[in-house]
Amino acid sequence: MSTREPSYRTLRLLCANALGMVGFLLALAVAGEFAVALVAALLTAAIGYAASSVVVAYASA
Repeated sequence: MSTREPSYRTLRLLCANALGMVGFLLALAVAGEFAVALVAALLTAAIGYAASSVVVAYASA
């Protein structure tokens, strides 16, 4: 049997999703426009995915 390192892809996607939803709701409340909120959600989700390395490091420790 081979031992594999877990990739934590699901954890990374959950972090990105959570931040994307928060970014969307905040931008929608502030700007009131769907397009602006959607762009904000995509940007915060990308930042959340990149920053999830901290969460993954904690989970793998």
